[in-house]
Amino acid sequence: DGSADMEFTSSMGTALSDTIKAITGKMEGNSSRGIFSEDSIRSTLADSDFSAVKVSTGKDSSLSAGGTLPPAEKQTHATGSLRAADFIYTSSSKMTLTVTPENLFTMAQGLPEDTKGYLELFMAPVFSGEKMTKDEYRMLIASIYGENIAKELESSAIDVTLIPPKGKSIKKSSPANAESSASKAVFSIPLLDFLTLGTQKSYSIEW
Repeated sequence: DGSADMEFTSSMGTALSDTIKAITGKMEGNSSRGIFSEDSIRSTLADSDFSAVKVSTGKDSSLSAGGTLPPAEKQTHATGSLRAADFIYTSSSKMTLTVTPENLFTMAQGLPEDTKGYLELFMAPVFSGEKMTKDEYRMLIASIYGENIAKELESSAIDVTLIPPKGKSIKKSSPANAESSASKAVFSIPLLDFLTLGTQKSYSIEW
């Protein structure tokens, strides 16, 4: 029916994770918990067009979230003011994720309050609507949180996994540097690139 699976995964370095926990008061008595709320994120995805939603977090503040998305013509729900179809398009033979400064800013407004609070700590241009280069943003983070935090941001990434419908095999993925097999394609997006996104980026698979 054209439905396909999608998953986002990310993890933070120890210094970055501990800094966020300390600022938000989650350091004591919650050492086994990450900074993200599984229930809040699961609820947000369930209120959109995703089905079979899966969310997991780790005590190292790692996050994995995803689910199954129907073709664009069957998508009806919105999270906040953003429909999944505004950034994920599926057809009978292709799935494309498109991120822009505009749709990421809108998406952030529809996230759970605790997650939005963590994003605000990053002061990321893509979520604040400001324009800033990677170097400018890195300098800002280093001046406020220290060089170790800036280095961890620089070495961190968000992985986006696109999975074709059951019974289908990936014939092509774009960009070509994806870690791709017949069953899935993993696109690794440097966190600094993501947080300072200034132009449209697209990631796709064909089957």
